Amino acid sequence: MRVAVVATGGTIASRRDARGDLVPVDGAAELFATVPVDPQIQLEHVDLPPVPSFATHLDDMVAVALRARSLIEDGCAGVIITHGTDSMEEMAFIAAHLLPLDAPVVLTGSQRPADDPQSDAPANLRDALAAVRARIPVCVVMDGIAIAAVEARKVHTSAPHAFSGGAGGAIALIDGEQVVALARPLRGGTYADVTPGPLPRVDVVAMGAGTDSTHLDASVAAGAAGVVLEAFGRGNAAPPMVESVAHAVDQGVEVLVSSRVGAGLVMPLYGGGGGADLARAGAQFAGDLTPSRARVALSLALAHPELGPAAKQVEQIWRGGTR
Repeated sequence: MRVAVVATGGTIASRRDARGDLVPVDGAAELFATVPVDPQIQLEHVDLPPVPSFATHLDDMVAVALRARSLIEDGCAGVIITHGTDSMEEMAFIAAHLLPLDAPVVLTGSQRPADDPQSDAPANLRDALAAVRARIPVCVVMDGIAIAAVEARKVHTSAPHAFSGGAGGAIALIDGEQVVALARPLRGGTYADVTPGPLPRVDVVAMGAGTDSTHLDASVAAGAAGVVLEAFGRGNAAPPMVESVAHAVDQGVEVLVSSRVGAGLVMPLYGGGGGADLARAGAQFAGDLTPSRARVALSLALAHPELGPAAKQVEQIWRGGTR
């Protein structure tokens, strides 16, 4: 059984340098040095330049996902992608949409570095192997739980149980060699048959009490092709934002409304600068996508104008189903 390990860096590959700072240095061979591997499994090491995931760009993540796609097409029974947890949400969401729904691709990382005696890396790598053998579809595996990659979001800065699937929950439980499948993802695979080019700039503009339009206006002036509003509650913003949203849309900038809450649907319900006014100004709404996932969705959609209006593509991404 041929399984590829695509190592990209992150905490799972990090050790302390002479200054005591954590820096990623380990490749796939070092990652699996203390992990028991069944002799029937042939590990293929694919070492990409190790970087902390907070320094990774979306185009880098697209390249990783396409590498995983090519490895599956080349006959690998499964692929494990090791990645930093800081931007795992974006990496997982990209992989979920560039790979077929049923692709046996597992993303994993760790909350404690490789040189920590209590590192969670070996257990997560062991569980990732078990998930691949069980052909769990595109997922994030951490702390004995497999979560659909399309639903994954980081919910704790340091605890080993760092990821949640939100309303989607877990899709498998992993305990040693035992893997209990619970569900299969219904969303994802939107771009499994295309190869994205460079993704355009999409900014996230956060709402807070008293926020004005300064940051949105700056994003438009800086040349952003799209902006995600990290809005209040159901998808609301302060009144000063409405005119700026209308101006951005007139300039050809796609404005997508998400919520800072992190769960539930956004909808155009409120006036007085709320979602109804944003919709009248031309903003679109991102369903239940968190701001970071909404940013990825809009970036992918804007990169593919040949597939239709960006708003329609984004809606298909969060509703699920095929194009």
